[in-house]
Amino acid sequence: MILTVVASVAIATALSLRSPKQYAASAELLLRDPGFAQALFGNNLFSTGQQEPQRTTQTAIDVITSLNVGAQAASRLKNNEPVSSLVESITVTPNTNADIATIKAIRSTPRGAAAVANAFAEGYIIYRRQTDRATVAQAEELVNQSLATASPAEQAKLAESLRQPGVLRSLQTGDAEVIARAQPNGTPVSPKPKRSALLGLVVGLLLGCGLALLVDFLDRRLKTLEDFERACPDYPLMAGVPHAPEHAKAPKQLAGPIGESYRMLRESLRFLDPSGLARCFLVTSADEGEGKTTVAINLASSLAAVGRKVILVEADMRRPTAAQRLGISRGARGLSDLLVSSEEVDEFLVRVDGEPGLAVLPGGTIPPNSADLLSAGRMGELLSLLSESADVVIVDSPPLLPVADTRVLLRLSELDGVIMVGRAGLSRRDRVRAANQVLAQSTKRVFGLVVTDVKGWSDSGYYYDEAPPPNGQPRQPSVRLHA
Repeated sequence: MILTVVASVAIATALSLRSPKQYAASAELLLRDPGFAQALFGNNLFSTGQQEPQRTTQTAIDVITSLNVGAQAASRLKNNEPVSSLVESITVTPNTNADIATIKAIRSTPRGAAAVANAFAEGYIIYRRQTDRATVAQAEELVNQSLATASPAEQAKLAESLRQPGVLRSLQTGDAEVIARAQPNGTPVSPKPKRSALLGLVVGLLLGCGLALLVDFLDRRLKTLEDFERACPDYPLMAGVPHAPEHAKAPKQLAGPIGESYRMLRESLRFLDPSGLARCFLVTSADEGEGKTTVAINLASSLAAVGRKVILVEADMRRPTAAQRLGISRGARGLSDLLVSSEEVDEFLVRVDGEPGLAVLPGGTIPPNSADLLSAGRMGELLSLLSESADVVIVDSPPLLPVADTRVLLRLSELDGVIMVGRAGLSRRDRVRAANQVLAQSTKRVFGLVVTDVKGWSDSGYYYDEAPPPNGQPRQPSVRLHA
């Protein structure tokens, strides 16, 4: 909206400043009938009946803006401008309380505006005088025709009446009088940058509101926690992870609201499974880049921090990143190698430095088709063995919609439940709903939803770090978190 308003005001102001200046001048006409015909003939020779004053004034205005009067004005101006163009440059406004018409002309120069307004005022008088005199001439012609066929007695009367049209013809004034001639005015009536800027502001606000509503309607991204709750009404919101600044996105210990959000996730999981019977959890998302691996790593780390023995399984064998974030070399043997061998599971587990309760089963060698490898039949047995040797097993799976790997894992009975991950500003409403349908078809329990990159989350300021030890050295937080 701000960009639209600024652009509208700038465009309107620029166009106004670039527009050529226009000047206005006005002449006033008094419209009146002197009544000479009534005095000479006892009736109005030029009237067809009783007319209302408003109608008479409007008729005069229509005549002033006619091409005939425009031709009279053009002859007085003595320029080559088309008559239609001259007519378009004037406006005629009646006075509501008097028989006065104001002729306003707008031209490129002050003198030109005054000349055009005066030319139309004088042109109207000339045109009306000519038409009235033509009417009198027609009356004279009728009297002359009657003289030719009249008797001697009638001819005397007709000869007397013939003198009256001659007198009336010489008395024609055009039924109007210029009571105020137009004078040049050096103040331009346009452009007016301030008025144009104000108009641009109003148009920009309306257009900006419309565009904002349209963009919001067409934008399928979920941006707030409320958006995710509406898209996933059947899943409880377990935690919202705040937006991490760029300097906090390297694997290191994190404190503050981000660390607290993963502790909230850990405790939410305890609330949702108070019996503690669920031990194997799959962490997934609808699409890539939504933070599922980060959530899986930090959930495993926060559980290990309270004395739970946790194994993190890197089941995303297509793009494995979890083990590398925890400091494990990329070429380490892992899940893919274990699924095709008969070696013991312990041979492939890697302990995480500084976190004695956490072990990782890396993804291993990237297989040509990980979905077929997971479907081979040993994955369920492997999860059962891991659940027996640990308190909690966290499975970092591939995204749910792009590949088939997670759908294969959802068929395993050894899997106790799913944690769905979404990213504020990235997850799309239609994709999240499609993932929900897949999870509903799998009949697996979805423990809840975790939303990452939430802006404005945990801004209350209530959170505080632990007090430093007496020697002044900062105390390391009890939970190792990884961005």
